Amino acid sequence: MPKSIEESAIVMQCDIDQVAIAKDDISSGQVLKYNGILVEIKEQIKKGHRFAIKDIPEGEFIRQNGFAFGQSKGIKKGELISSSRVNDVIPETSISDFHQPSSTQYKKEYLNKTFSGYVRKNGLTGTRNYYLVVPTSMCVSETADQVVRYLESSKDVEHKYPNVDGIVAISNTEGCGCAANEQIERFLGVLKGYIRHPNVGGCLIMDLGCEQTNYEKMFSCLSDTVAENLKPIDWITVQESGGTRLAIDKAVNIISHRLAEVNNITRKPSPISELVIGTECGASDSFSGITANPVIGNAVDRIILGKGSGILSEIPEMLGTYEMLLPRFRTSEIAERFNRLIEWYINIAKKLDLTLNDNLVPENIEGGLLNNYIKSIGAVMKGGSTVIEDVLEYAEPVREKGLSIMQGPGGDLESVTGIVASGATVICFSTGKGTTTGNAICPVIKISSNNSTFNKLPEDIDFNAGSLLTEQTTINKLGAELLEIIIDVASGKETWSERWKQRQFQVWIAGKLSL
Repeated sequence: MPKSIEESAIVMQCDIDQVAIAKDDISSGQVLKYNGILVEIKEQIKKGHRFAIKDIPEGEFIRQNGFAFGQSKGIKKGELISSSRVNDVIPETSISDFHQPSSTQYKKEYLNKTFSGYVRKNGLTGTRNYYLVVPTSMCVSETADQVVRYLESSKDVEHKYPNVDGIVAISNTEGCGCAANEQIERFLGVLKGYIRHPNVGGCLIMDLGCEQTNYEKMFSCLSDTVAENLKPIDWITVQESGGTRLAIDKAVNIISHRLAEVNNITRKPSPISELVIGTECGASDSFSGITANPVIGNAVDRIILGKGSGILSEIPEMLGTYEMLLPRFRTSEIAERFNRLIEWYINIAKKLDLTLNDNLVPENIEGGLLNNYIKSIGAVMKGGSTVIEDVLEYAEPVREKGLSIMQGPGGDLESVTGIVASGATVICFSTGKGTTTGNAICPVIKISSNNSTFNKLPEDIDFNAGSLLTEQTTINKLGAELLEIIIDVASGKETWSERWKQRQFQVWIAGKLSL
């Protein structure tokens, strides 16, 4: 007799789904008991891969979490859902299907929650207090790094200024050697977002002197910020300072005198309405979209129910989700703006004779993600379930409370850099295979989708959503736990990426097909 396995060995997300996901390898010939129905497994099903729990006739759309990710070529109950058995086709959704969503109903239990943050002069609240060295181009980035290395080598700085979380340089490869149009404007917008960011208490801006983003150009971009006098902002031009050595000496002297002023702020209780949560996923596996991403979405919902804000990005990982997201857009105009972001990606790929399929990397496929659509259904779960209030361009400042979608690539560093420039003060980052990256000025909370990755990377992963697969717990319970971790981190608790000084910064170049 074939061995019977219980339904606890699989994951189901919705009663109308025709597929289940194997929590572990399932051998051919095993019998699955699901909702009183027996399903005989016809072939080896690897961990994280999908199989049919009922016959799926040719031409029928295959659904997970209630949403289509492909069209069946004819799949029998118990068979593997593989790319060879699926046409990458989903139902069309029209803006004519749009209906105005109801308003978000805030909840007192979240309105009363607080964290301990740095309240700035413009009313924004930071979760960190960094001193930032901003090289305006690749030409002076190494010099900026040398300034920071010199200062951080002095233990005296750390002890004398306990309210300063660090001195950071955002070295880059931009600012010159390119067309003086959108590429320069985007780069300046990102730098401005970091300089104005509430996690930054003071800045030293360094330029070489002759690049496209020199003092004249940068000052023009920042004139309103300088006029607001939000924080101490100083400037150095290397070509006018006697060269590299003297510029470094001058920078060290300026920062040494500014640190006392930056340190002269303490954390104060602030409502979670002041938080902006950025969301990201990287090195995803088949479980990312059913554990870590929904748990992040649940926590983001709770922040928004307390009048806070969230940012969902990675537009190439939203391909095919229009049906899923349409009921959530505040207005039809916002829905159309989202559609234009998708169309931009599709059109630029066509011009370059490429497709968006490369967003699905071999490790994703090996982990059970058989096409872009199934990856997208899981990816947008990070954005929770509340109304989508706005659609932003890359690094554009957040304008509305609630959830915003930001134009941006799926690549971790470029995406997170833009999300932080838009104003995120904490990042929730899901990972299946495991990733160690952080951000220059914003704490990044790593959430694993499975127990194995959490156990393999105990000093890189901050929270394990993989327990959803093996323990008696729920997305709702884990979302509540993650909210408390977000509050702790926002109040100063160090994440693993911060401990290892993972201070990544990489701008998405305008016109580049980053996936």
